Amino acid sequence: MVKILDPQYGNAFVGRREKLEELKEKIKDNGFVIVTGNRGIGKTNLTLVVEEALNEEKAGFLKKKPCYHVNGSFFYPEINKIFAPSKRLTSFSGTVTTPIVGAGAGVGWNPRETFILESMEKSKDKILFVENAHELKKEDFETILEATRRNDRLRFVLEIATPYLPDVRLKAGSYEIVDLSELRDEDIEKIVRKECTLFSKTIVHRIVTLSKGYPYVARSLTYICDNKDSEEEISLFLNTLRDEDMKHNLNKIHGEVLATLHGDSQAVIKRLAVAPETLTLNLIAAFCGDDVDASLTDLIERWILVTSEEKYRIYHPLFREFLRSIQPVALKTKQKIYSEALEKVKDEVDSVIVLFEVLDEPFFESLLKQTENYEALNSVGIQACTWGKLDHAFSAWMHIFELAKSKDKAWESAAMGNIGNVYQIKGDLDKALEYYGKSLKLDEALGRKEGIANQYGNIGNVYQIKGDLDKALEYYEKALKLFKGIESILGTAQTLMLIGDVLIQKGDKERALEYYREAKPLAEGSLVFEKVSKRLKDLEGVQNSNNDR
Repeated sequence: MVKILDPQYGNAFVGRREKLEELKEKIKDNGFVIVTGNRGIGKTNLTLVVEEALNEEKAGFLKKKPCYHVNGSFFYPEINKIFAPSKRLTSFSGTVTTPIVGAGAGVGWNPRETFILESMEKSKDKILFVENAHELKKEDFETILEATRRNDRLRFVLEIATPYLPDVRLKAGSYEIVDLSELRDEDIEKIVRKECTLFSKTIVHRIVTLSKGYPYVARSLTYICDNKDSEEEISLFLNTLRDEDMKHNLNKIHGEVLATLHGDSQAVIKRLAVAPETLTLNLIAAFCGDDVDASLTDLIERWILVTSEEKYRIYHPLFREFLRSIQPVALKTKQKIYSEALEKVKDEVDSVIVLFEVLDEPFFESLLKQTENYEALNSVGIQACTWGKLDHAFSAWMHIFELAKSKDKAWESAAMGNIGNVYQIKGDLDKALEYYGKSLKLDEALGRKEGIANQYGNIGNVYQIKGDLDKALEYYEKALKLFKGIESILGTAQTLMLIGDVLIQKGDKERALEYYREAKPLAEGSLVFEKVSKRLKDLEGVQNSNNDR
């Protein structure tokens, strides 16, 4: 049986040999590469083949870099699993950390720094292929650029369909592009004949003509024709297609692909097209029912449903769009469908995928309130905060607080600390102090010294913003004592820098220099190092200038 999606590796890879070498070379020489081209042109296949080629190389620069695949829809949670698996975003210790305050400035809020960039900066060699990169936000691109600037051992390869190239201004020279165009007719013919050796010349020629250089169309037509009983049936189907009307042809093709499936399999794949793009077995059962084993086997054997690392997706966005377009009623009742599915996984981590899918839907709040998994809710809060959706983040953490109240003090504390951060970002400093104080009391009751130190730092930040520098120093010094006691090198370095910042504001530059100098060696290998180094350079430069006079 011909598979509808069957990447051709090694010597069997057709028509992209030059592009394969170009992509490998650009990955070697650049931290940030974009693979672009129209949908169906073969971007995903090229990245899979390049990854396979890199893994098979016996030696060389790229062989030393393990490859990872990341879904652009879940960029931060997935790269966190890669770069900081021991400090997951989705644990109560993953409270959004103390924002860093600059001397005389407001809050330097950037949750990406603490959770992602510091781990990426210290990472060993890695190549990350990002599918669905059109889903990335401006902040995600900035994170990738900053990570590759700070760590030349990292490589990012983003797969973006040309119509969806995000409107993000990237600095010239900061990235490279590999642009895919249509394959030659002879290459399309090779693809068809590799899949089906028994097709007549007439059938092969017709498929090549209709494919217009798109391997996706060629493979889909080959798959359909292979499922016909005779050449006459094949010819009848091909004659329904139009030489110059690709939109019409794709609708016909996708309809025929659906028709090759058993009735139960058709029902499952149509239901999954309305579900989130990335799925787990739990979510498949939630959306389609538990008795789907036979249908899943059928779909996976044909590669209509692709599986990777216990995640599942429909083989191509174009087919998924077709399935959604023929189900307008299902899309209109999306809230009901998602609510019923979420009810089955409300206490599972899988619920985070549903919540991410509906983040911009008007019914997000109602589905959020159905969810009972702390890790999923915290992930949504962190991701929403990173994207600047503060109301969404607030709702997620407030729901954790309500669920955990009097049941799980660790999560209750984490939620209140994060709610305090939202209030601080919004400028409601009194509310921020209120929630930091509540979190502090719970951490004290739990004996969580790191949590206590973090809340002291948060409270110190608020007082610094308010201009009460003595109070700010009081809380920073409490935090410093605790961080030193638990031997938190980074916490110590950051707090030393914060104390230095307050001393600058108080006009005590000599003491500020002492704190910056103590912080610098402790901060090495982190983002704090660059910040404190700049403060030292600026301050010592002013001091030397004054001495020269």
